Amino acid sequence: MNILFLGEPQSPNTISWVEGLRALGCVVTIASARSDGRDGAYPIGPVSFPPRLRVLMGTADIKKLIKKFKPDILIAYRVTSYGYLAARTGFHPLVLAAQNENIAFHPTHSNLRGKLLSYFAKYAISRADLIHSWSVNVSKGLKRFDASDEQILQLHRGINTSVFEAPENWDFQKTHIKLISTRALYPQYRIGDLIKAFSVFNSKYEDSSLVITGDGPMKQDLVELSKKLELLGKVIFTGRVSPEKVAKELKDADIYVSLIETEGLSSSLLEACSCGVFPIVADIPASRCLIEPGKNGMLLSNTSPAELAKALCSLIEKRELLKSGASFNAMLISEKFDREKNLGKFVERYSSLIEKYKQI
Repeated sequence: MNILFLGEPQSPNTISWVEGLRALGCVVTIASARSDGRDGAYPIGPVSFPPRLRVLMGTADIKKLIKKFKPDILIAYRVTSYGYLAARTGFHPLVLAAQNENIAFHPTHSNLRGKLLSYFAKYAISRADLIHSWSVNVSKGLKRFDASDEQILQLHRGINTSVFEAPENWDFQKTHIKLISTRALYPQYRIGDLIKAFSVFNSKYEDSSLVITGDGPMKQDLVELSKKLELLGKVIFTGRVSPEKVAKELKDADIYVSLIETEGLSSSLLEACSCGVFPIVADIPASRCLIEPGKNGMLLSNTSPAELAKALCSLIEKRELLKSGASFNAMLISEKFDREKNLGKFVERYSSLIEKYKQI
C-alpha cells in the first residue's frame, strides 16, 4: 500500500504512526509544512514562509506529489491544517486524523480565527472518506462539524508495546520516589505547576526526584524555576530522547503526571500505563476514557500545585493501589492499545476504501 502522509515529521505521534505502518509493509511518503527537505519529508509551500501560510499555499505541491508518487491513499494528520489542505486536492480516498476534541478552535482563539477554522473543519470533514478518532470525546467533537458515524473510526492507533512494556520486577516499597512527565515543554502542559507541586512534595519526601523528558520553548523558564525553588539535582531535564530512553525512564518511575486540560487520548499516558507507572492526570474527557479512579489512576478536578501536591502525598501512603493499578494498566494497554494490532485494523479499512474507489 502506497501512502502519502501529511503531518509533522518530528512529532513523536507521526513517527510512531509512520514507523508502525512501514512495519506492516506500507510505503509511506511524508510531506510537511514544517520541513525544508533535510529531514526526509517533502516540503509543502514556500520554505521561507510560516507553517500556517505554507499549508494554505501548499495545494499545488501536494498535487505534484500525488502525480509523482501515485499514492493509494492520502492521510492528513489534524483536521483544520493538513486536513483542509488535503481536501482541496480532491484526492480520494482521503483519511483525516483529529488531534483532540477541540477540532477547530480553542477558547484562546479570536472569534474571526474560530470562524475560519470552523470553515476549514467542515470543508475537510465533508470530503473525508474516513476520520480517525482516538477516543469518544474526539468523536463528539467531530460530530459537531457534521461528521457521520460511517466516517468515524474510533480506535487509538496504539503504542509500540515491545518498547513500552512493564518491568520484569516492580518495587513499590522502595524509599526513593520518582515522578515523571513525558510531555513537551509547552505552556499547555503546565510543567511549571508540576514543578511547584513537586517542591511541596519533596519537602515531605526528600528522597524523591522528578524526571522531565521532552523539549520545547518553555525549557529555560522551567530550569530557572527549578533553580529558584532549590530543586537542582532533584528535577532532571533529559531533553528530547529516543522512545527506548523514554521507556527506560518510565520503567524506573513510580508516578506519571499530566495536567493538560484538553486533548485526545494521549499516547504519552498510554506509554506510561504500559510501563507500569501509576498516573495522576487532569479530570478531562480523554482521561476518563482510560482511568477509573481508585483502580488504575487518579483524576484531579483541581489541578493547582497545592492540590496536586496533596494528591501525590496521599498516593504514596497507598502502596498497594500503586501496585494493583500498575499491573492492571499494563494488561489493559497490551490488550487494547497494541500498535501492531490497531494499525492492522487501520490498514484493513484503508484497503476497503482503495477497492471502493477502484470500482468507481
